[in-house]
This record gives sequence, structure tokens and C-alpha cells, in this order.
Amino acid sequence: MASIVLVNPPLSLEERYGDLSEAGNTLPSIGICTLAAVLRQAGHKVRIIEAASWGYDHGDALREIVEVSPDYVGITTLTLSVFSAAKLAEMIEEADKRIRVIIGGAHVTAVPRETMAMFPQFDAGVLGEGEDTVVELVGAYENGADLKGVKGIVYREGEEVVVTGMRPFIRDLDRVPFPAFDLLPDFPRGYRPPAFRFKRLPAASIVTSRGCPYKCIFCDRSVFGSVCRGHSVDYVMEMIKDLVNRYGIREFLIEDDTFVTFKSRLIALCERILRENLKISWSSLGRVNSVDRDMLKLMKRAGCWQISYGIESGNQKVLDFVNKKTTLEVVERAVRWTREAGILSKGFFILGHPTDTRETIEETIRFARKLDLHDVSVNMLTPLPGSQIYEVANQYGELDNDWRKMNLLNVVFVPYGLTREELEGYYGRFLKEFYLRPRIITSYLKRIASNPRYSGRYLRGLGAFVRTAF
Repeated sequence: MASIVLVNPPLSLEERYGDLSEAGNTLPSIGICTLAAVLRQAGHKVRIIEAASWGYDHGDALREIVEVSPDYVGITTLTLSVFSAAKLAEMIEEADKRIRVIIGGAHVTAVPRETMAMFPQFDAGVLGEGEDTVVELVGAYENGADLKGVKGIVYREGEEVVVTGMRPFIRDLDRVPFPAFDLLPDFPRGYRPPAFRFKRLPAASIVTSRGCPYKCIFCDRSVFGSVCRGHSVDYVMEMIKDLVNRYGIREFLIEDDTFVTFKSRLIALCERILRENLKISWSSLGRVNSVDRDMLKLMKRAGCWQISYGIESGNQKVLDFVNKKTTLEVVERAVRWTREAGILSKGFFILGHPTDTRETIEETIRFARKLDLHDVSVNMLTPLPGSQIYEVANQYGELDNDWRKMNLLNVVFVPYGLTREELEGYYGRFLKEFYLRPRIITSYLKRIASNPRYSGRYLRGLGAFVRTAF
């Protein structure tokens, strides 16, 4: 039996959300909790350090690691946090050379050789879905086996960086245990969802499926791939009921990329929630071309109160270029149907697409105002490693490839014909023109009034939006 510490590395709310830090999310990493469950199931002793959620700095995280004195430390990382992970790994190496540091997550999956070459403090990296791979990797280390036989990793052999290839994705997700939320101190009350993405507390995020078949050029699909796989309705219901019964969870944030795409499963899940009289509320992500009126009405009855749609742009040619595979008419229809069903809709938009111009961004702002949306989230196009646009970004504009800036809010890509200052100006203008309207202000005031016990949290989030807009 090995001792393993899994870490979500230090990354402040300001680094993640900029001026929107007050509205930010401190819910724990589902990936880490799932890996912890798998490793514990395999007989290992596991501890979780949610440094990003707990507000830990590197010294805080290191002290806990040294106190445990584990055999292995696994660090999950996105592109934004890879330098933070590397700093922690270097500190671990200085404190105890015996500890092996393993990295995982989207960034190392997208650029394994580059990551290992840049950061020699990582002993190995887990590529793609980590559940089977990390168990096998730890077993190989423990038994002194050749790492070349472990599929889905990157490691060093002398001066050479070795990639063993991708492991096939897990087909039967139901064999994966529930995330080990019990290893999190003060769960769920010590963690907060994003402002205005919850109606009731305590809340938890869950993932009920993996993979996305769509190929939007700005999206990194490196970890879960393009093949859609879902947990069974029985599994999802048991997971929800476990969280309700053990932790008193009242609200669920369903984080699947394609939750509404599994129509028959979604319908069966909603019917089970109604049949078993589960008094929960929940929100999900959705694609505008995957919903219909009857489905939305059923989702509402089963407790759904908000759907977030990836709309991205208000110009059809821009949507076609980024391969959204939808039309502005379909967007309008989906948002209208959602409102008619009594569900709030949120739109995700991106500024600075490769073919964006001043005119197309103006169209996008007008389109967002025209739609029956209740909220928007506005990001800057960020060519992340692993995305299609990352490979060709320099053909369409200027890319600042500093991974530490890639939080989706900083301007790291400027299309030819635009300037950084213009994009920043459009960002603030988008928020002002969307939110500072009687309909939206009234909607927010009603939401605050209907949940007075959470008014402080709502108002802090609203204040962050206002400060960002101005």
C-alpha cells in the first residue's frame, strides 16, 4: 500500500477570475476526488489538498505534504496553473527527494513532451482519463516494473522523454466509484459555487458523462476525447441520493459538456427524479441544437432552473469558422423555448475570434441583448494547447503564448485588424450594455429578494460584475 497526496495546486481567485474574483467558484475538483476514490479502492492511502479552493499558498501546501510524508504526490493542472504546479513540485523535491511527483490534467495531455522538457521537476505525467492509468503507474513504481508497459503516460528515461501513447477511454463509466468527497475537510459548506449559479445551498458539482463529439476550434478536448460516454441513470441517481443523504446537498451543478445530448438518458433521469420525489434543484450546460420544448418542460419539472448555452458569437460567418454547427436562428429558438419552460438561460460568448472584426463584435453585443437571456459570461478567445486554433493562431493574429495568462479573461490573442485595447473595451461595454437594462436589473433584484439568506453572496458577485464593466 502506497501513501498518495493529490493536489489541486495553489491558484488565487484573482489569478483565475481577475476582477470577477468575488463571483468565483471554489467547488472542489471532481477529477481529483474521482482519482482519490479509485486509488483508495486499489488499497492505497490517499489524502486530498484542495489548495486552490482553500486559498493555500505553496508554503501551506508543502507543509501538509511534508507532514504526511507520502510516497507520491499527484498534481492536476490546467494550462493556467502548470507553473504553479511546477513550483510546488520543485519545493517537494527540495524537501524530500524520495517523493515522486506525477502531473495530470488537460495541459500535460495536450503537450506532454513540451511539459516534461520544460519542467524537469515532474517525474511522470498521466495522459487523458487517469483512473486506470494512475493505479497502474503507481503499481509499476511499487513493483519496480518497466514504465514502458504502462499505457497513457509520459516520463523520462535518462535524457529522453518517453510517451507511451494514449490509453483507450473507459467505456463502462459505471465501474468508476463515486468521487471521494469524504476526503475533503468541511465538505460541502467550506466550498462555494459561482455567484448566480445556485439557488440553494449546500451545492455540489457532478459529472454524469464524458466526451464531446463536436469540434469547435477553440475547445481543448484532450482529456475526455470526442467519444460520448455516460453513466447509467441508476448510477447517477445513486450518486445524487448519496450526496443528498450524506451531505445534505440541495443543489447540483451538472458540468457535463453534452448533458442534454443524451436525450433518452436525460428523459429517463428526469422521470426518475420525479418518480422518487427528490426535492433538488439543478443547472446544466446545453447545446442549442440539442433541446426541444417537451424536454425543457420535463427538465423544469424535475428541478432544472438554469441552462448555460455556448453561443459564442452573434455573427453567422464567425460561428461557421469556429465550427459551431448551428445557426443564429437555432440559438434564438432554444433560448425562447427555455424561457417559455420557466428555466433561466445563460449565454457564453467569446470575443476575439480569428475572424472577428469591430463589426462582428458589435453584432454579437446586439445579438446578446436581443436574446431572452438572464445572464451572460463573456470570455476572450484563448488558444489553449490541444485546441485546433492553437496550431494556427499566428495565421490570424498575434498570440501571447504565456501560459500563466490563459485564464480566458486576459487578452492573449489579438486578431489582425483589432487591438488589445479595443478588445478590453468591448469586454466592458458588452457587460454594461447587457446588464444595465431594466429587465436584467429587475431579474437580479427578484433573484436576490427570493433568496434573502444568500443575498450577501449574490451582492458581492453583482458588485464584481459592475466593477468589471466599469
